[in-house]
Amino acid sequence: MGKINKYANKPLDKDYFKKKENPNWDKGKKLTECCKQDIDHEVLNVKNEHDWELIENYIQKQLMEYSNTKSITPVACTVCGRLIEYSCVLYDSKRRV
Repeated sequence: MGKINKYANKPLDKDYFKKKENPNWDKGKKLTECCKQDIDHEVLNVKNEHDWELIENYIQKQLMEYSNTKSITPVACTVCGRLIEYSCVLYDSKRRV
């Protein structure tokens, strides 16, 4: 019978897998300096043409699917261009006929 792994019976989180892929992960920067986002997390970037097309397609789909949505703003870091969130403006349901 083999030895039990030291990580058995313990929760494995994102940091475990990051360190498994790169043993020196603890020594480097973990967040971007401009927008304090996780460096290892790959997200859409508004400065990339292909990513911008994906962002536009997503917004168009959401506007067509949800009639109570007036507009959607892609909020991105002004320095690096990483997409942080989408901000939505909804129609006022009380004023709508």
